[in-house]
Amino acid sequence: MLSSLRKSATSWVGVIILGVVIIAFVVTLFHDPMGGGGRGASGATLATVGKAPVTEADYMRMFDRAIRQQRETSKGMTNAQFVTLGGADAVFEQMVEMKALDAFAARAGLDVSKKVLDGEIASIPAAQLNGKFDEASFRRLLQDQRLSEAQLRELLSADIRRRQLLTPVSLGTSVPAGIAKPYADLLLEARRGAILVVPAALMRDVPAPTEAQVAAFYAANKAAYTVPERRAFRWAMLDAAAFAAQAAPTEAQVAAYFKENAAEFGGVETRTLNQVVLQDRAAAERLVAAARGGQGFAAAAAAAGFTPADTALGSQTQAAFAGASSAAVAAAAFRTPVGGVSDAVQSPLGWHVVQVAAVTAAKPQGMAAARATIVARLTEEKEQDLLADAVAKAEDRFTGGESFADVARDLKLIVNSAPPLTADGRVLKSDYRLPADAAPILSKLFDMEPNEPAQVVEVTKGRFALVELGDVTPPTAVPLAEIRPAVVAAWTQTEAAKRAEALAKRLAGEAGKGASLASLAAANGLPAPQTVTVRRLELSQMAQQGQAVPPPVVMLLNTPAGRANVAPAPGGQGWFVVKTDAVTPGNAAALPQLVAAVRSSFGRDSADEMAAAFGRAVQRDVGVVRGAAALAGLKRKLAGEGAAAQ
Repeated sequence: MLSSLRKSATSWVGVIILGVVIIAFVVTLFHDPMGGGGRGASGATLATVGKAPVTEADYMRMFDRAIRQQRETSKGMTNAQFVTLGGADAVFEQMVEMKALDAFAARAGLDVSKKVLDGEIASIPAAQLNGKFDEASFRRLLQDQRLSEAQLRELLSADIRRRQLLTPVSLGTSVPAGIAKPYADLLLEARRGAILVVPAALMRDVPAPTEAQVAAFYAANKAAYTVPERRAFRWAMLDAAAFAAQAAPTEAQVAAYFKENAAEFGGVETRTLNQVVLQDRAAAERLVAAARGGQGFAAAAAAAGFTPADTALGSQTQAAFAGASSAAVAAAAFRTPVGGVSDAVQSPLGWHVVQVAAVTAAKPQGMAAARATIVARLTEEKEQDLLADAVAKAEDRFTGGESFADVARDLKLIVNSAPPLTADGRVLKSDYRLPADAAPILSKLFDMEPNEPAQVVEVTKGRFALVELGDVTPPTAVPLAEIRPAVVAAWTQTEAAKRAEALAKRLAGEAGKGASLASLAAANGLPAPQTVTVRRLELSQMAQQGQAVPPPVVMLLNTPAGRANVAPAPGGQGWFVVKTDAVTPGNAAALPQLVAAVRSSFGRDSADEMAAAFGRAVQRDVGVVRGAAALAGLKRKLAGEGAAAQ
């Protein structure tokens, strides 16, 4: 099974088989932390959706957000790489679909209330401080996104309308068991085969390159020998600790807090209560009589249709219970002796009958015992308030044109400087290491435009940094003379990989005619092949657990019995020859739970397909005219920018 592969040696072969990482390319258009600037965009129209145009400026704003989001996980990704991966097309198609759904929703009269929008905004993590909505954090979010509040509300409103359209469409889809069963059988199919590695390092007959070959290889792969853009910067950390001295509470504040929170510190009686609320006074009084007459509260409540879970209120103070019912109801409950049942008392909710299960007398800690806890809480609250105020004022001062040095000095912050760094924190020809706590600044730093004013960025939750961008060094190709040995080695590796490919294809042909991979390996001086037995179900479970499925194993699942095929090893390090020796069909008849799981999975996929089909139908209904030539020209321009940036 696969466990044998996991125990393979720590050679590159074992690492490649077990450790290939498959990166999913995902583009989101709103819920990303970056903003877009629409830099250099013209007013050209890329598409018309209904009567609404998709302009180049709109597209560039979305493109910038999407690539900045991608750079969060793919450091140093260029525009050219993003376009090649299909990112430009994905952004365009999502914009078209969004506008089509917006037009359809508007025609259908769908609307979103201000209250709903306020709730959406309050739930955005970046607009919160200590789990609650914070105005300063919200304003900082708008600045980071380069959006006005009105624009943000419109984006959210459109997003909610789209969800209102798509959610009902995707509900209620199901797949018959008769369709799911063959796929479940396929998951249980077992395959036995062998994987032979043809390492490029074993190709000994590669001649030394000529100067012309080295120069041509260097020119063709110049991006690989280019130092990425580097940026120098200054920063100063700002967190709550900077305000510890100012945040210490006064004795009066401590005393006031103690008084306001007397219940927490044992200064107020609490009672464990059970309650029934009825709409009819006579029914409530009958319940009181039954409970007091020997039936007991629980039995009387059960006769009225209430379970213990329905009646239990837990521990309550009189003030808290009054807030949940009324002052009269709470007063009656707190007059009733332990074990007793109150009279029926009316509130706006109905007629209350309350049983007192237990009474905990007031046992005040005293100010001295509670002081340390209160001081810590008040200090933390004040520190957070002062921090939020300092962040807001610093942002205002930067916006007003004040210098980084002046703001940092007034806040009494320690200023640090970093030499030109790449997006992943490397320094050219230097041992400098950026402090770990400053590493999160880099992603924000590379989103700043040259000559942009200093900014306040959030480094971690509740911790900020004042950041000033310094010199920006554009991507620079390292001269061939300085790295010739590395270029020669890379050329040799590439040529060896070509020879490994040719050998792998020849061996695959012989294996497909009946030769065993073991004998072919021995005859050609290659490492012995690995025997593998797998089921699709195991590989599906690996994928669900976030483990990458090795490419040669995937090929084994797709190669007929008795046939052989080849697959490249990552990094040009060689080739795999994969032969399937035997296939044992699966049968899920005895595993109804597997068939049910497949049905459920297909149901989710069907829901996605239904939503996608609805989106396409909406586009046809609204009417979409795509400007293919304009989009192609813009993609060429974007790819050119990326190439130039290398």
